Amino acid sequence: MATELKACTNPRYRRTNAVIIVICALLTVFSLVMAVVSIVQQKLLFMAAWIIAMILLATYIIIRVNTIFATSISTDTVNLYMKNWSNDFLPYDYGYKIKILSEFIPAKTKTLEIPINEIRTVIIGTKNYIKRNTSGDTAFAKNIRALENSRDFYRKRTISSMDIFYVETHDGDCCYMPIVQFGTKEIIKILQAMRYRNPGIVIKSAGRAYKRLISE
Repeated sequence: MATELKACTNPRYRRTNAVIIVICALLTVFSLVMAVVSIVQQKLLFMAAWIIAMILLATYIIIRVNTIFATSISTDTVNLYMKNWSNDFLPYDYGYKIKILSEFIPAKTKTLEIPINEIRTVIIGTKNYIKRNTSGDTAFAKNIRALENSRDFYRKRTISSMDIFYVETHDGDCCYMPIVQFGTKEIIKILQAMRYRNPGIVIKSAGRAYKRLISE
């Protein structure tokens, strides 16, 4: 897939989290070493504690990498490519059958390819902004409703505050993905390329960064 423009998490955010990931990786190795030392010393309780710490740190690293580096929006000026988590909203598998383990299982990714000429509308904003500007029977509305009714307060709060990139085609199909900490300039370049390819695209957003583009 040869692409000319790409938007993903901004470099500063990626660098900061890369440092955190490296520190956690070192702590994971340290936990492994201490677990081995505890086995040699036959301190089984300490061994169990270090193994648990190692597993938690390793899981955190995997989820963090999936959060920061796995998703993107790109275009080759003919098609729009949206690489997102398979559950559409979160980097971990919150639908995992064993609920207690769901937040420790990284979500798989998927890449959707949408011909730019088939796109009717692009909406950028929170879930509530998108709901106000779309029909209540879209796949987005149905999927977000299940999360809004979740008993998980952290999940509900995360979903309510995230910025989302929403695309709707002329036949009524929709695609969407979070763009938390994405580079705004890169997204604007992609939108400009989409509008050049398809001048009829309607762009909607409550964000100031996109106002000039919308008014053009």
